[in-house]
Amino acid sequence: MTDPTPEENLEQARLIGRLGNALGAATLPLSLAEEVHATLVAVRGLFRAAACSFAQVEPDGANLRFVAADGAGAAAIIGVTLPVSRGVVGWVALSGEPIQISDVATDSRFARDIAEATDYVPSTILAAPVIDTHGELAGVIEVLDPQARGTDSGHDLAVLGLVAAQLATVIRLAAQYEALGTGLLRSLVDPGAEGVFDDALAALSAAAPGAALNDVAAAFRDLATSDPAASTLAARILGEVADFARQRR
Repeated sequence: MTDPTPEENLEQARLIGRLGNALGAATLPLSLAEEVHATLVAVRGLFRAAACSFAQVEPDGANLRFVAADGAGAAAIIGVTLPVSRGVVGWVALSGEPIQISDVATDSRFARDIAEATDYVPSTILAAPVIDTHGELAGVIEVLDPQARGTDSGHDLAVLGLVAAQLATVIRLAAQYEALGTGLLRSLVDPGAEGVFDDALAALSAAAPGAALNDVAAAFRDLATSDPAASTLAARILGEVADFARQRR
């Protein structure tokens, strides 16, 4: 193997720089739990509520699992799973409609045992479905004991609906970045695999077009195919990024 020429070294350095810049942009999102929690903190502050939580639809579609929460009872509710046939979140998930319950003690949909297990039983609940732009239900966001914001009872539900739409976008983007990482890793393991990388990139571009995704794909492809040494370097860079991402989850 001949040593690379100064021009080839310069080109490789340029490709590495592009990959670094692209990865910096494409790995900005935090883990899904952190992103959702940050949203819940903001929502709780907006409504001056005692607590706020998000229950995500499980892959089987039959259950909801609380994956993030903030405020009273937050630590206890995270990880709790219940069927979609139970609780206020279950009703919202099945109906696809937001709801405001001013007195949960008189509402049969309220799962009191779940609330009591967290050592916080609310009096009032606002809840809204989190539905993405494709009409798929991602989960349900709940606000417990919000302080009154006005005389219009529909105002709070409208505001929560807007927040839920934004949260759906956050969840979808998190899944897309995960898919991008999976596609890149598979392309490293089996560079000859037909369509693995391109299919992942096409799905991402269709769902969330953006310069960051295109840049990281182009930079990685160019670096990985420039020569064997560069391909090894690309694999090491991506592996380190993957390790860093796992540590943050």
